[in-house]
Amino acid sequence: MDTQFLIDNSPLIAAAVLSGALLLLPAVRGSGRTIPASQASLLINRSKAQVLDIRDDAQTKAQGTVPGARRIAVVDLKDKAAGAFKDKALPVLVMCQNGQRSAAAASVLKSLGYTEVFVVEGGVAAWIEAGMPVSGKAA
Repeated sequence: MDTQFLIDNSPLIAAAVLSGALLLLPAVRGSGRTIPASQASLLINRSKAQVLDIRDDAQTKAQGTVPGARRIAVVDLKDKAAGAFKDKALPVLVMCQNGQRSAAAASVLKSLGYTEVFVVEGGVAAWIEAGMPVSGKAA
């Protein structure tokens, strides 16, 4: 590439790189705040937080899920999340198996108007490891 072209167009190139980075920032950072399982339990008990489990059927049958959690598989989230909970002002705790997919789900919820979205650090695996209750576990 011609060096003079880069010099002449450096402000445009810088603007393009900056705008690209700003577009990717929410996806990298996620829209939900990350909290540990212990704090998630407090939000459930004190603030009537709603729990969204985005794991698939096999995972929920094998390990169970947080009591009272609404389960919507991550593949169905965009279609079903809008009406997942009646009160979009109440906190929503998003849980997957180990915390890897929850940030993307939190972004979807935020875009649909849910105001307080939290990602449970470590997912259901961390929840179980912390000794928190689960229901529906296969024998």
